[in-house]
Amino acid sequence: MRRLERELTTEADADRCSAIAESARTPMPHRSFPCGPCPIRADNCDNPAAKFPAERWKALANTVRDSVTGEHPGLGDPMFGCHKGEPGTNEDLACAGWLARFGADHVEIRFAVATGRLPESALKAGDNWPPLHETWDDVVRAQTAP
Repeated sequence: MRRLERELTTEADADRCSAIAESARTPMPHRSFPCGPCPIRADNCDNPAAKFPAERWKALANTVRDSVTGEHPGLGDPMFGCHKGEPGTNEDLACAGWLARFGADHVEIRFAVATGRLPESALKAGDNWPPLHETWDDVVRAQTAP
């Protein structure tokens, strides 16, 4: 809570909160099943399409709870998007694997669930899903490109 209070101290933060509240009227675009090259999947560690450079993983670290400090992503922190998007479109979507494994730690995801923009079921792996990595460190270790 202290972090949230600190974050809401500037006009830009207030504007971001207003934008989030405005977006509460529209459903959050998200995948409902992990795509084939999803890097959160534990069954595709040898898939080159799931690999990112180490620098990219460092940039994506603020999409998940910090494993050392326990600090959660805050307002305005990025979400992990599916690089494939919706088939046939270029629409940005939240990654299904990330939502199921890490999404509940992100304040904007919790807000989306609380306001009905995202079904709570998106935060759990569904029936017949592939296995997912257990931790963010597992993802990074398995999916960092050489």
